[in-house]
Amino acid sequence: MKVGDLVSYVFQASRQRKGLSFDVGLVVETGKYTGNADVKVLWMGNAAHGTRRSLTQKSSHLRVINESR
Repeated sequence: MKVGDLVSYVFQASRQRKGLSFDVGLVVETGKYTGNADVKVLWMGNAAHGTRRSLTQKSSHLRVINESR
């Protein structure tokens, strides 16, 4: 996983396969964070309501949807 990758949670893979909505985030930073997190992800949320947020996550809980070049 690297900066610029689009990611989602591993447990939401079945939602994507069924064509249902699922969370999408953008990896904005990598490193070591508290709680064994190793990436910082900007989650898209609802832009109309300004609910975008940046959270540290464990990469083992995420899957890459689209790799950056």
